[in-house]
Amino acid sequence: MTLAFGWSEPIVGALALLGGSYAVILVVDAPPLDGRSAVVGATLLAIGELAHLSIEARLSVTEEAGATARRIASVAMLALVALGLGAAVLAVVDILRTGGVAIEAVGVAAAAGAVGLLVLAAREARTGDERDRRE
Repeated sequence: MTLAFGWSEPIVGALALLGGSYAVILVVDAPPLDGRSAVVGATLLAIGELAHLSIEARLSVTEEAGATARRIASVAMLALVALGLGAAVLAVVDILRTGGVAIEAVGVAAAAGAVGLLVLAAREARTGDERDRRE
């Protein structure tokens, strides 16, 4: 009904009800860690963005060609990024919950990644200094 009349305000309430019902299911079932929550979050994000897009497309009079298609593609990419970040957070929480060797392996990987980033930054700074000297 919200989309039929072109009202954007009730979309937030509908998404809150959907998210709240999922939260109630999680509280009642009490799963240790629900792997589907990243999918649910990304889906709610995509639903909200696409609902607002449909209302904006109805109200806009002049729009350049392909703007709606680009916006839909950006919503899809946003949902994929949200899904990836949600899955990463779930993985970190699962690792922290289990403890032991897994946490140490993640710590070693993070330290190696930090050292690698420092090496890349040092190389970039050095090549930047060499370019400045040549100019």
